[in-house]
Amino acid sequence: MIGIPEARAAEGSLRPEEFASIALEAFETQLPLPTTLELVVTPLFCKTFDALEIIEKLGAQDYRKTLRVVSPKLPNRQIVLRELRSHAARQGITIELVEEG
Repeated sequence: MIGIPEARAAEGSLRPEEFASIALEAFETQLPLPTTLELVVTPLFCKTFDALEIIEKLGAQDYRKTLRVVSPKLPNRQIVLRELRSHAARQGITIELVEEG
């Protein structure tokens, strides 16, 4: 998880070495990305970055798997999802959009 420092994996769902929650500033310390990395989770936006920036960073590291974007309830989910997917498609990343609330 990027940018969700309080995030925790559901108890028993993952082994500790299978999960990491980092601040965006710590992204560089995680490079190169492990080839076993299957899923990255990030907020749609926060004070210091947004999901489009994460898409670009992951694409630059040849990450070609799934990015799950967590957002508050959106008035028009499809427009946001379409925008995210248009950026992600250029990077070869699959987008999942999950609304909370």
